[in-house]
Amino acid sequence: MAALGAVTSCGPEDPYDDNAGGSKASAQPSKKPTTPSDDSSDDAAGSGDCGTPPKLPAGHKMVEPAVPPSKGSLSAKDAKPVCTPNDWIYHGQGKAKYYLFAGDVKAELATGAGKTKSVPVGQLWMHAGDCMTNQSAVKAPYSCSGNIYDITLDSEGEINSIKEIWHP
Repeated sequence: MAALGAVTSCGPEDPYDDNAGGSKASAQPSKKPTTPSDDSSDDAAGSGDCGTPPKLPAGHKMVEPAVPPSKGSLSAKDAKPVCTPNDWIYHGQGKAKYYLFAGDVKAELATGAGKTKSVPVGQLWMHAGDCMTNQSAVKAPYSCSGNIYDITLDSEGEINSIKEIWHP
């Protein structure tokens, strides 16, 4: 489970489908046909079976928490798409960066493929911490689904929206 503990997919489940009637941006890459000799499945440049790497909507970035979030802050690594045999998945890479949360944060937890539920940001912090340290504490409709979050930053560089990305 450790190998899948910090991943998310950008396949048929559109992580930006919030069912709110707003605009969507697809992160689903195009697929190319595979051949038996195609063994480049770990190629981050997209020359493997995954096709073109996913593009995030302007102002969005994927992150993987490095430690459980604490009230008002998050230490997270930038998450980059990596081609795997199962499509593009995000992995935290490099040194963790320190983020503060803005005063009014839109927080969403994944409830399944393409589905999220708005929650108070404190509930998201607890959920993320439980997924990192005590997965048995997480109750339905939530699950620990990859530890990858889509964030946006305000003009001060503080997180003003954070959304858990679902992965089976």
